[in-house]
Amino acid sequence: MISNKKIKGIYILLFSSIFSFHFYQLFTQHWSGVLDHDLVIIYNSLLLNSGIEQEFRDHPAFTTFLVNSVIYKLISFFSNVPVDIENVLNSNNINEVLQFYFNISRSVNFFFNLLIIFIFNKILKKLEIKNIIRFIASLIFIISIGYISSLFVIRSENLSLLFLLFSINAALSKNKYLFANFFIAGIFFAFAMLAKIQIIFLSLYLVYL
Repeated sequence: MISNKKIKGIYILLFSSIFSFHFYQLFTQHWSGVLDHDLVIIYNSLLLNSGIEQEFRDHPAFTTFLVNSVIYKLISFFSNVPVDIENVLNSNNINEVLQFYFNISRSVNFFFNLLIIFIFNKILKKLEIKNIIRFIASLIFIISIGYISSLFVIRSENLSLLFLLFSINAALSKNKYLFANFFIAGIFFAFAMLAKIQIIFLSLYLVYL
């Protein structure tokens, strides 16, 4: 049986390694490295900050744009980097500005991935899953190709999954306000669908609960 201390040590070692690889790759990659989605998210997040509707509609990802735009706004209070699309495009150092937002978005994306594992563990604990089984399930999750690859690109899938887990966690809350729990769970699930509509196929968890 693995002790809790050893489990925490393995988690620290794993995430320290992932953290190192992630940020090494981040600071050696140009913002134009993956144009199919990275730049789309940055551009549409800046559009929201400019009061302009998103342009990316065949794959909405509205929650992703919204979360990133709010973070851009908050960071703008502590920096001189333009936060609206017009000033970004008219900037004399547009390359540096886009690189700045690329680094921010990738860092936020990394944080979302850490939260996924934390909330996933919390849900398994609420379901009274044994500690060693929680650890093995989380370990399989962490070393999966889908999880690892999501650390090195800016995507909506992980944010959608995160809000789904928030939804499940809220629905599993043990208190007398059952309606409130499911209402909050519904709000989180709505954000999950707005990030990636295909997450709706996992909505059957509510029937199970």
